[in-house]
Amino acid sequence: MAPSRRSGAILPMLVAFFFFLNAAVASHEHLHQKREHLNLERLSAIEEKAGLLEKRANYIATTGIKGTLSPRLEIRNLKKNADQWALYILGMQKFQAMSQSDPLSYYQIAGIHGRPFVTWNQLPQVNSAGMCPHVSTMFWPWHRPYLAMFEQALFTQVQAIVNTAPSSTKARWQNAANTLRIPYWDWAAAPPSGEGDVPTAIRDQTVTVTGPTGTKTLSNPLYQYTFHPPSNDLGGSPFNTWTTTIRRPYRDNDQQAWRSNNGDFNAIMNSNRVSLRDRVYNLFINNANFAQVSTEATGTNTGNANSHDSFESTHDSIHVISGGDTGPAGGGDMYYLDLSAFDPVFWLHHANVDRQFAMWQVINPNTYVGNGIITQNNWQWNSGEMKNAYTPLKPFTKDTKGTYFTSMDIRKTTALNYYYPETKSGASASSVKSAVNTLYGPNSKSTFKRDVAGRSLPYEGRPIRQGDHEYLLTVNCHKFAFDGSYTILAFLGNVSDANPQDWYTAPNLVGINGVLAMKGMGNSTVPIEGCIPLTTTLQGKVATGELDDLSPYKVSAYLKQQLTWRVLRYGNVVVPADEVPGLHLAVSTCPVEPAKAADEFPTWVGTMQIMANVTAGKPAGQPWTPPANPYGTPSYPSGVSPNAPYPTSSNVPWNPSVPEDEPGYCVSHQTIEYVDSDGKFLYKEMS
Repeated sequence: MAPSRRSGAILPMLVAFFFFLNAAVASHEHLHQKREHLNLERLSAIEEKAGLLEKRANYIATTGIKGTLSPRLEIRNLKKNADQWALYILGMQKFQAMSQSDPLSYYQIAGIHGRPFVTWNQLPQVNSAGMCPHVSTMFWPWHRPYLAMFEQALFTQVQAIVNTAPSSTKARWQNAANTLRIPYWDWAAAPPSGEGDVPTAIRDQTVTVTGPTGTKTLSNPLYQYTFHPPSNDLGGSPFNTWTTTIRRPYRDNDQQAWRSNNGDFNAIMNSNRVSLRDRVYNLFINNANFAQVSTEATGTNTGNANSHDSFESTHDSIHVISGGDTGPAGGGDMYYLDLSAFDPVFWLHHANVDRQFAMWQVINPNTYVGNGIITQNNWQWNSGEMKNAYTPLKPFTKDTKGTYFTSMDIRKTTALNYYYPETKSGASASSVKSAVNTLYGPNSKSTFKRDVAGRSLPYEGRPIRQGDHEYLLTVNCHKFAFDGSYTILAFLGNVSDANPQDWYTAPNLVGINGVLAMKGMGNSTVPIEGCIPLTTTLQGKVATGELDDLSPYKVSAYLKQQLTWRVLRYGNVVVPADEVPGLHLAVSTCPVEPAKAADEFPTWVGTMQIMANVTAGKPAGQPWTPPANPYGTPSYPSGVSPNAPYPTSSNVPWNPSVPEDEPGYCVSHQTIEYVDSDGKFLYKEMS
């Protein structure tokens, strides 16, 4: 183990030495003034070093919420517990109201992810960028302690709310707080009957709760975050003038201020949830390794030859849908990677992504973070550096001395004192598979459902039958093809170009593949992949008689005639598909065997085969051929061999191709001890 900081034990020795020296100087006042001056200079230097060591021994430790091991719940289920819901809402309100200069404020913790591009927890700067490592195998594990840091900071404010309770009810509120964890929004699962896909708890501008001091109606802290004040460090106009975060910006006329359009957010999710559900399901049922499903990057040790998809890519689509591609900035906060964490929906979304990670881990316990390349500059890392499971997850430290977490430390969520309903104690691969089938498998009970306006919504699918095939529209493109995010939308049949915003809810929409990016990264050739599932929509066409059957011959002819797509970038700008850098679309298929039991998955037989004739001659319709090494060879300073460390004068004091050289790199084994509510030892697990 190679800790990144010296032990804090030296501090008392230095302080003691300082006082001894100070006493010595005081007893020799008769010495020459020059000598006295020299001693004072030395004292000053010692005092400065002692102060520096004290600062270094004062890191913010990420612990999660201490106490009883407890579940993170889906937001609609958390709302059913009135006391915990009240504490969560009141705690979020208090959390968001904290001074933006406080390192444990909502503003500063959100700012770790991207802008305002400042340090947090004393992390030295390598680049002017955020700290989130997207498009890499660090994506999943880095966000786990990040969410835990948010959770523990929120809990501090929740505890302050509990402390306002009268003595007669304080125990009740304390009990509710002890097991409260941040909720997640399961955007892939069918919502409760009669409800929209985006919970009203996220969309309503106000919320009424009954807390320790009574019933209150307040501005909903899940609707938006209010900047106090707005900052010039958030990317310039208009973000430096917006007083709140905004989703899918709109206004009725030029005299109005821009505001959120949560109605469109919900309508678009209603039209796209089934496609997103199918993507999530396909990722669970395919036998792929960690690198293949965790990141959308394609290239060295990454890329998914089966589903051509990743949990990061599905995550991108939620950012694009919720943020929107309208308004003076070309989109709302969630639409831009470096601003997204300020929107409260970010935390609900990422808790769900972490839940998908945890569920996938139970099903696939023998594959985890391996060697992977950082594909874009971060605050702490340069593009091209190699990372692995023992790489420090900066800036999150396990203690106040600066010992960073690694992916090995947080392999289990219980290390941070939480779990999810599907991963509770006793969860097995079979139990999680059963849950995945129930939540995301094709729905045999639904055909078409209708919203309040009577508009047909997507076909929900049917169980897989013997002889079925899976069909995908695979999407390969560049992460930063433009100076912001963009979306690929697929249709069966043509669509009007009169109003591109109508495409998201068009009745012939198959689905979308969103690409989350940020300004200032245009034309950066980071290759990524995603997909838009076609199978469920094609099943619907068979059900209505528009397609004879799902055989490859019939489907090929149908898609050749009917399949179309559009590309829409930030600012509601339509981009011809053949003008999108690196864009390649292709249809792939393989046979599928039905599952043999409720706790087993269907089986994709063989590997996906490209149906090149379907997209031939269409814009960007040439299948993608992966280059030998899309990210190039990791770079080294002039005159330094690949096996030598960086010179100490370099901005990056380690060899990017050797993860072990990075300060904070730590090979560790963890032991988790479980106790009952009285603190009595039950059992322990080692990893």
